[in-house]
Amino acid sequence: MGKVVFVMAMSLDGFVNDRNGAVGPLYPDFAALDTSDLMKELVEHTGAVLMGRRTFDMAGDPDWYAGNYEFQRPIFVVTDRAPKKAPRQTAELTFTFVTDGLESALNQAKTGAGARQASVVGGPGLLQQLLRNGWVDELQIGIMPVLLGKGQRLFDGLEDVEIRLEKTRVQETDARTDIWFRIIK
Repeated sequence: MGKVVFVMAMSLDGFVNDRNGAVGPLYPDFAALDTSDLMKELVEHTGAVLMGRRTFDMAGDPDWYAGNYEFQRPIFVVTDRAPKKAPRQTAELTFTFVTDGLESALNQAKTGAGARQASVVGGPGLLQQLLRNGWVDELQIGIMPVLLGKGQRLFDGLEDVEIRLEKTRVQETDARTDIWFRIIK
């Protein structure tokens, strides 16, 4: 089984969205990022995706994922309730809405990923739970050269947890700087 990697972009001052909840300032040219070597490598290494329900809902139209989302992989969504209408799926992109907790969703994503990594793509709350339980192996944090001042911070709520990291890689893609950290267990 592969590793669990949390992937997220944030502002230099640690926010994953702005004061209005928008993520646009972190992705000023998403089309360029989507076709970058960074994204191609991430997609290639990803066997399955784990996300929270709010991240899933950000697409607006759930049918948009099929054929459009960069990760045409099995997606496991942690949620209290599955949608009434299942989103469109393809042979490569499938959805599993996991209603019995994060640990179950993570285990299903790891199994679905096989030898490749399970990439966790969203939500500070999701990351905080994963870190608290020791369920993530690596962080890939994309830092954007913007100061948002307010919004939702990626690492809030972890004041009582000590987590040791080892920097393993740094890569610049246009204005974005990605830093990979291995979590020392």
